Amino acid sequence: MTSWWSQMAAAIGGSVMPDATDIDVGTGTRRHARRSIGVRLGRLLPRMLLIGAIALLASTIALFAFRALYADKVYPAVIIGDVNVGGLTVDQAVATVEQRAAELEQGSVVFTLNGQTWTPTLAEIGASIDIESSIDEAWALGRGDNAVARLGFANDLLRGDQHIPLRITIDREVLHRWFDSVNVDIGQRAEDATLLVDGTNVTISPERAGTIVDEDAATGLILRAFTTLEPVSAPLPTQIESPRITASDLEGYQAQLAAALDGPILVTHNGQKWDIPASDLVQFLTVDVAYRDGGTQVAMDLDRGALASYLRDGFAGQVNRAPIDARVAWSTDQGGLIALDHSTDGATLRASAFADEVAASFLGDQSPVAIPIVVTRPAVDSTNLGALGIDGLLARGDSNFEGGNEDRDKNIYVGTELLNGELIAPGEEFSFNGAIGEITADAGFVEAGVIAAETIGRDVGGGICQVSTTTFRAALLAGMPMTEWWPHSMRLKGYERDGWTAGFDASILQAGSDPALWGDFRFRNDTDGYMLVQAWNDYPRNYVEIYGNDDGRTVEIGDPTYRVPDWEYEDKEVVDDEKPAGYMEQTQWPTEPMEAIVPRTVTFADGDTSYSEYYSPYQGSENVWVVSPDMKGKSPVNDD
Repeated sequence: MTSWWSQMAAAIGGSVMPDATDIDVGTGTRRHARRSIGVRLGRLLPRMLLIGAIALLASTIALFAFRALYADKVYPAVIIGDVNVGGLTVDQAVATVEQRAAELEQGSVVFTLNGQTWTPTLAEIGASIDIESSIDEAWALGRGDNAVARLGFANDLLRGDQHIPLRITIDREVLHRWFDSVNVDIGQRAEDATLLVDGTNVTISPERAGTIVDEDAATGLILRAFTTLEPVSAPLPTQIESPRITASDLEGYQAQLAAALDGPILVTHNGQKWDIPASDLVQFLTVDVAYRDGGTQVAMDLDRGALASYLRDGFAGQVNRAPIDARVAWSTDQGGLIALDHSTDGATLRASAFADEVAASFLGDQSPVAIPIVVTRPAVDSTNLGALGIDGLLARGDSNFEGGNEDRDKNIYVGTELLNGELIAPGEEFSFNGAIGEITADAGFVEAGVIAAETIGRDVGGGICQVSTTTFRAALLAGMPMTEWWPHSMRLKGYERDGWTAGFDASILQAGSDPALWGDFRFRNDTDGYMLVQAWNDYPRNYVEIYGNDDGRTVEIGDPTYRVPDWEYEDKEVVDDEKPAGYMEQTQWPTEPMEAIVPRTVTFADGDTSYSEYYSPYQGSENVWVVSPDMKGKSPVNDD
């Protein structure tokens, strides 16, 4: 039988004698034998250390070679989920895991309930596979800085595969939304009690319990499927959903609404009263029943925008009114400006404020509501005439209309009455046409002589230029800046009386339906106060006075200059379609043309001056004949 020593000797390449040969009788012989064994062990130990070193070196070399072999690869026997990525490069591992991820993402979780089936994909429930994190973890195995850890990992590889879970994340918000959609499919959500308004009747719809997804249990099944990488097909976990608002929570609000709908809302304005029926207001009622901050909250209101529109339509016509200015006049006997009648304040309905007050009354104590308005004061307030700033006469114009016919005189009286009392605000432009309005028979005007196309004819309102001429003279003397002025096309001797000469007349023309195309006389009030135009007649004279704020200006009218131009004219025949057959009459005889220039200098209180000239190119004429259409070409104009 071979001894342990023989085996050891064989292992190290030497030999030893059997024990029996080493042991002799006597004490000395035994000591000699023990010394022989110690000597031999002393020789054996270095050899054993050398063998260990050689083995360690071989292991180190083998480990180094192993790491070099897998320098760009995942170490062998590494499995991500159920995917073996050992020995693959990172790119290969990514491609392999991506393929598996695609397969998993095509899979679905199957839930069933009462004949309904849901098979959501991973994306629909907010699940996604984190390939990058999974690959990073697999690559990091065995590559730590600690040598002992690396050696331990090598030992683990010899024992078996190294498993890494496939990293999967779930977006809980997406998953919750999917559960919400399933709850919709189930269609058995709990119903809160609510208030129902039908006309003026208020009832309570009772609460009802419901059935919804048990999200915690369903989530657990989904997560287990990811852990086992096995498909899930299971009954959908559900739970009872309790309503948050009960009928008892709404009883007080029901009573409040019933009281609001019990009677009309009374509204008043200037002694008038109206009832707004509850049946009209209920169309604007909004009731919001909700569970907030741990309790039942009910908000009742009226749609203010729609209600304001309803109230505006129903009451504006009865409430709104424009302010009415007082008519004023200057009375020397009474010491200045007086009101001929009282002014009236205006009113405008405040629809939004009205809606607020009606809503407050309807949902509150149902007290009467005074219609809120905006009071608009008249520009000419009979209780505050001093605000107009009219403190005296600025200028007076006059003209003499003696010798005219009755129709022309009537038009002068009508125009004067329409002009009288015209007020001009500071900075405002006066318009003669605007002051008298459209010249029509309805306004009281009649047909009389006019100048049209450099010929004398007849039309409604003939003679009104007597009044515009008088107004021009007053404005000229008051130093007002003229913004539109037209002299007559022909010189009319009737305007050259009582010291007035040619060049002091103003023509107006209302032709066509567009006032913007009419010929007008205009001036601007450039003072700080209002101006009053006061006009009257004392036959045979027409007067226009301008009262206002005396700002210290002075006016100088220079001597007019006149020139007779060398203009030639021929006899003229005018065909009038409105004349009866056989009509022929001479309306004009030869007149001489004239050019007149009237200079004016206005000196203001601060010393500044304004100079202007008013140029009147009066046309002359030869004989003028007016004929009917059938007499065309038969007047003396055509005699040779």
